Amino acid sequence: MTSPTSTPLRNFALALASTLVFAGLIEGTARVFEPPPVQRQEYLWDWTERFKDSEFYTLEKGEGYPPSEENNVDGLRDASRPVETTDGLRRVVILGDSVVFGHGLESSEAFPALMERKSREMGYFADVFNVALPGWSTHQERLAYERIARKYKPSIVILAVCLNDFAELQINLSKPPPGALLTLFKHSATVRMAMGASRREIGAVEDLFTDADSKRVANAFRLFFDEVRAIRDEVTKDGASFRLVIFPFRFQTEAGAPPPSVQARVAEFAKSEGIPFFDFLPDLMKKPAPTSLFLDYDHFNQAGHRVIADWLYLDAITKTGHIDDPPMAWTSGFESSPGLLARLEQPAAGEQRERPLWLAREHASQLSSTSSVNEPLRRAVIAMAVDDKDPRIRFEAARTAFYLGLPDESEVPALIRGVQHADPRVRAFATWTLGEMGPIAKDAIPALVALAKQDGGAGKTGALTAIGKIGGDSPETIPLLLQELKHPKENRRYRAARTIGKMGPAAAAAVPGLTEALNDSSPLVRLHVVRAFGNLGEAAKPAIPALIQVLNNDPDPEVRKEVAATLSKLPGR
Repeated sequence: MTSPTSTPLRNFALALASTLVFAGLIEGTARVFEPPPVQRQEYLWDWTERFKDSEFYTLEKGEGYPPSEENNVDGLRDASRPVETTDGLRRVVILGDSVVFGHGLESSEAFPALMERKSREMGYFADVFNVALPGWSTHQERLAYERIARKYKPSIVILAVCLNDFAELQINLSKPPPGALLTLFKHSATVRMAMGASRREIGAVEDLFTDADSKRVANAFRLFFDEVRAIRDEVTKDGASFRLVIFPFRFQTEAGAPPPSVQARVAEFAKSEGIPFFDFLPDLMKKPAPTSLFLDYDHFNQAGHRVIADWLYLDAITKTGHIDDPPMAWTSGFESSPGLLARLEQPAAGEQRERPLWLAREHASQLSSTSSVNEPLRRAVIAMAVDDKDPRIRFEAARTAFYLGLPDESEVPALIRGVQHADPRVRAFATWTLGEMGPIAKDAIPALVALAKQDGGAGKTGALTAIGKIGGDSPETIPLLLQELKHPKENRRYRAARTIGKMGPAAAAAVPGLTEALNDSSPLVRLHVVRAFGNLGEAAKPAIPALIQVLNNDPDPEVRKEVAATLSKLPGR
């Protein structure tokens, strides 16, 4: 006898099966007849693929000191700077992508850094921020202004546009936003056909010229203009002035290049919106061999960045009223250590207090050749870095101290005051400097231990790293390092392992914790754990069985190689 509930269940199952079969037939048919995907050039990025399902990304954030660190506190390849500003300081933010970033070059060779140097050499007081990363388009640049650049209170914002920006906006913003619909869009031919995906894609920058009247190109420009307006509105609301700059692709400088219709279209838009607009192509074509200034299809080489810096500084800043006061003498030639010390102690009338610090950085290589004469200057700079009331001067003095070289033990008391300072940037300067000084800074260990206990952020890592470099064997250090060895952030864990290794045999109590960390999910952490064992000597013998297991089973060849080297150094092996 059939259950009363079995018939509805059977009917539901049949309906579901029929629906699935029907949907499968539709999807199969769609896959047969779906137009082939557009062959997209490799320089056109799908953001959700490149940015790990996000529309925005930054690099790993630096700690703010030393000035030589690769990434700054905002996760950009630029110098860390204080949020605080000061009278007379002009701040220029350049928003861009890999061209502004300086793809293929050192950060100091990218045109924003060259513009800052040029400004100061000409006697003006300016910071030029490189707010750019590879793969960013105008959309990410708007987010970068809102999330990063705005807090620095720039006086001028320059949006630097490359031709691939238009295509990337069309490729990414004409798709569904991240979520279930985007997943269907990626995996279902039916959804893609329903949304006309093949008619939306732009596969190459050249399409902007050869298919200029198409709906897909028109929509790309619409998306771009919307983003530019949004950035302009945010910038002007903050009281800053806004500039729009466009860079060409290399093919536009070659024989038979199409008319610069993209630039003309942007110029027309900028004129209608009252936006100051600067097109690099006409100036570039005045050069004897414009194509030779490119590194590849759109990135510029070192010579190209120098040309851009000169052009952009002159046209987009100087000629547009950014500089409205007379230059002051920053001195382009060498100035002696006693002369700079006198300027620090008694600035000239109307002179910015930062200027002698900048000059000391500029002349550091010459000053270092006269170390004994330089010592009073170094002491004065360290005192400013720790004790000055102005947070910006403290920041700039700490930056200058790095270039003047390490102090001797007489400066340890001042640096201990820095470890105990309320400003985390002063603490970062002091802990790093003490660590680099090594054993002569041993009197600072109690202050560093106290800092490690109270600081739950990067300052804790810095303090523990300094202790490891100094060679301290405080019994309180190992438990703190073992806590760090379990931190969620990979960089905190590997630095803890590295610090334990620098402590050598004094870190014997860390062996059980290090042994456990051999199972860490990060190859980088495991690598530093193995290296730490290599520095522990006799104390590492209990870990030999675990190290042999890692040698036989670890999936990372670099880790296995390091284990082999470590085992060869351990006693009894």
